[in-house]
Amino acid sequence: MNALRAAAVRFLRLFRPLFGATLMLSVTNRCQCACARCAVNGGKDAGPELTGEEIKKLITEAAGLGAREVSFFGGEPLLREDLAELIGFTRGLGLRAAINSNGLLLDEAAAKELAAAGLNIAGISLDDPSPEIHDRGRGVPGLWEKAAAAARALVRNGVPVDISFCANKERLRDGRAAKMAEVAASLGARLRILSPMRAGRWDGRKDEVLTAADREILRGLLKPGRTHWVIGPVDAPETPFVCSSFDRWKVDVTAAGDVVPCTYFPAPFGNIRRESLAAIVKRMWAAPVYRDFNGAEDCPLNDPGFRSRYPGLFKSS
Repeated sequence: MNALRAAAVRFLRLFRPLFGATLMLSVTNRCQCACARCAVNGGKDAGPELTGEEIKKLITEAAGLGAREVSFFGGEPLLREDLAELIGFTRGLGLRAAINSNGLLLDEAAAKELAAAGLNIAGISLDDPSPEIHDRGRGVPGLWEKAAAAARALVRNGVPVDISFCANKERLRDGRAAKMAEVAASLGARLRILSPMRAGRWDGRKDEVLTAADREILRGLLKPGRTHWVIGPVDAPETPFVCSSFDRWKVDVTAAGDVVPCTYFPAPFGNIRRESLAAIVKRMWAAPVYRDFNGAEDCPLNDPGFRSRYPGLFKSS
């Protein structure tokens, strides 16, 4: 069935190049947090943020190319005053709309507004079962409680929630990662597990990359409908890891319009202010880094072999 589905997607993409893919759109680099492990560094110096009209033009093109979803990212997307308008615009084109948020601004009123705009799903970040540890790591006192309240508010208003959690070695080994599944369930949410990535402020942190044994612990936490690894379909211990970037299931655009393989991999292939998304994606997806990709056990940025094969795409290794 998977082979048949893949063949069908390849055929449909002859006519609609982004068929079934997600547009991962960073609408701002601004954020109230100062996370020690922040991996988002794409496009910060590339120019001003895309305007609302530029974003709508981009979403319209993505819809015409067959995209199925727009995921609004950041920075913190709720710092954009037009976020609800952009979500409504996305839904009006027949696409799904998602957000990823730290939860700081997502109170009951904001949850109602986003739900009314048509938001399909939200990711809320919680880094640890301990509020104190979470708040200290992000530099914002009281953030854990606000994020938990945000998740509850969204669920009350009919928006499904994923709790986004980075399962580092320590949390996997001491049981806190398992505890996070209970935390998510108590909030009426699923748990979305992220493994540490060598990106952003952690680009040089080879010591944070999970070992094979750590990945086995992580896999043991996966449960269909309750816990998944990065994307929803990877929700069982035996399910292979999927890199949605290099497997061509998403396209990332930075707040300044650069098209990059991933929000965490700021290697621009073009800018939507200067040429069409279709032209950039065609060039990007034909590049050797995509053409040669043959699966991974974890985020490819954590693989020394991957990094050594494409040194020109990395500022540092």
